Amino acid sequence: MSETTAYGQLTHRTQAILRPRPVMQSDPSGHRPRDYARPLTDMGVSVVTVSADQFVEKYIATPGAADQDLDRVVTASSGLDAAGMLDALAHPSFTEPGRQAIALQMMSDFMAPTGSIYYDAIYGAFDGQVAVRNWLIPTMASIDFIEFVPTAPPAVIDDGLGGTSVDEWQMFAVIGDDRMPLPKGVSVRRYRDGWITWACDVYDTGPFRLPPPPEAGVDAAPIPEWPRTVWHRDPEVPETVAASTDFAADADEFHPTDSAYHDPIFGEIRGREAIRTWLGDIMGKVGNMMFEPLGPQLDDGTTSVSEWQQMAVQPDGTRVFMTRGTSVRRRGADGLVTYAADYFDTASLMDPDVQAAALAAGSTITGDDIARYRIVA
Repeated sequence: MSETTAYGQLTHRTQAILRPRPVMQSDPSGHRPRDYARPLTDMGVSVVTVSADQFVEKYIATPGAADQDLDRVVTASSGLDAAGMLDALAHPSFTEPGRQAIALQMMSDFMAPTGSIYYDAIYGAFDGQVAVRNWLIPTMASIDFIEFVPTAPPAVIDDGLGGTSVDEWQMFAVIGDDRMPLPKGVSVRRYRDGWITWACDVYDTGPFRLPPPPEAGVDAAPIPEWPRTVWHRDPEVPETVAASTDFAADADEFHPTDSAYHDPIFGEIRGREAIRTWLGDIMGKVGNMMFEPLGPQLDDGTTSVSEWQQMAVQPDGTRVFMTRGTSVRRRGADGLVTYAADYFDTASLMDPDVQAAALAAGSTITGDDIARYRIVA
């Protein structure tokens, strides 16, 4: 299959993926969604009562497990801890044909009935188990031709409250014999009392927004505008001020040769000195930028993660949202960083109002700056 044909098929199929879908917040008819209590558990269980293997085996065997039951509400937790839920979601049983729908149902079941959030870089935030289920199952079921390939082992970090997991991956569109690489991304989940209360998938949606080439012969349907999700900074974590950060010292943390830094705009920078040069050059041109924390900064010695929103500080002191991101660092046995990635969506950065705010904040980054570092394969 030619690259143009593959691109055309991908664009055609992603119209269904990226088109907004209705989300059921409540049933206006007064119908009460069915209440499913998971066996072997009680509400609020925070200890492991079954293994992931046992849970998945029992879950798959449950009558109607593959049904897309969007009215379903689960009010008792699974009995799995953070590691158990992560293992269950990645269980090899779900790679068998016809079982993706079961995995999606289970993921929805793991979301806390209330007080939980699932954020997606295209669709924005969904609050509570019902809203998550009504978005997640129909949407993900329509993209069975996209594979999510892990780029690093998943990590579960003890946050003192139930655990936080970090999954890094890259999307590939599989069309016939062709595998087209798509953006890399990260999923961060927080686990509390046997539930997932926070699930955020951050990736660059910019490539999905590019129009197909004329020779593809396909009219691409527009996808939703970048989500205007309102985030609240974590008051217990200090914010990062770009102008006062010692990026040379940050570069010292990297392995001299066996290290890489991934950025959606600049690509991948390899080696300590190249990373030092890039950070010192580019971060000195971003202007008056603040990185507001959206949660705790976690580090288990091997993997660290922080979630943030980048804000452009205006001359009058007000702040304008630029993008929402997640930063991950991986360290080797010697404690040096071997891999770093800042995951964020470039779509909001292309917004004229956001670009104007960046200029007002003193940003002087140009296209030439990007071209100087980005290697195009």
